[in-house]
Amino acid sequence: MKYLGKWLIPFVAAIAVFIGMQFDSGFYTKPVGQVEAVKVVKTTNHQDEDQNHDRLIKQQVRVRLLNTAKRGKRITMHNTYSFSGALDNELRVGEQVFLDVDKGAYTLNNVKRDAILAALLVLTFGLIFLVMGRRAWLTSISILLNTVIFFVAVEWEIGSKQWQAWWLFVILAVIFTVLTAVFIVGFKPIAATISLGTLLATAAAVALGYGIMALTNYNGIHFEEVKYATQTPQLLFFGQIVIGSLGAVLDEASDISVAIFQLHDTAKERFRAGMAIGRNVMGPLISVLFMIFIADTFMESVLWIRNNNSIAQTVIWVMGLGFAQSLISAFGIVLAVPVTSGIAAMMAKIKKVTA
Repeated sequence: MKYLGKWLIPFVAAIAVFIGMQFDSGFYTKPVGQVEAVKVVKTTNHQDEDQNHDRLIKQQVRVRLLNTAKRGKRITMHNTYSFSGALDNELRVGEQVFLDVDKGAYTLNNVKRDAILAALLVLTFGLIFLVMGRRAWLTSISILLNTVIFFVAVEWEIGSKQWQAWWLFVILAVIFTVLTAVFIVGFKPIAATISLGTLLATAAAVALGYGIMALTNYNGIHFEEVKYATQTPQLLFFGQIVIGSLGAVLDEASDISVAIFQLHDTAKERFRAGMAIGRNVMGPLISVLFMIFIADTFMESVLWIRNNNSIAQTVIWVMGLGFAQSLISAFGIVLAVPVTSGIAAMMAKIKKVTA
């Protein structure tokens, strides 16, 4: 019973945080309100030029303000949402919403979701601490530091010249890799092995992908597909690959290195063991990357196909860059097996240490 109670703590904490953040509207400067009543006043059918059918519903909503100088005041506004719900929201009684105000007239800005996000964050870290024990602190600090470094780097890049962006991604990759490896295993030779194997495999994969694309003159690659990018989409594409593939490659390099450092065989036998471990893990890692890519493009692909685009055209324009990124990331995962196995086998023999 005591063991079961320990696993209930994260869920109880998440519920408590969710309830508590229902009362945090005073911390916001933007008007926040709570929906008290909703009435449908109009419903219209809509059809576009591609024969897509939708239904537009107009709501009359009574909202009670929860902050600002007009706290407690009740206002009435209108909200129109589509049945498909692609770019809008249906408002329900009890929901909290962010509001925009212009000359005394209030309109919906967005639904307030901070409570559910904070509850999920608490639940996630609570489960991490239960599973990992004391090492969860290192994992949490590593995630926090990587996040802070990433946002600082992005802010710096926005104000810098475009030619510096590529080197920014490279430096970020090195920092993320070394920092994560040190937090995983500490300041040990195995951390250097993991970092070196990850960086060399990722660099080789990106170089190989760039070489193939350059030789084929980027045939079939549409960099204009990079969303919201008006300048240097090619640079952003390769930057995405560098940052995006690091996690999977580092995970594989860690598994191989830790296993090899536990062995007491010859360097040749350790290398063979690392290759065997790598063959077992690289398949699932590539599959996970591919499924993440499919999930990321699934909704847009369905939209394209429903708008009478062919499957071939949808794959080229919606999935093309994703396929290329997944393929180059797969290069890194495959190359990490011999690279990390070789480095770990030599390092473990020279240092004569175990992880």
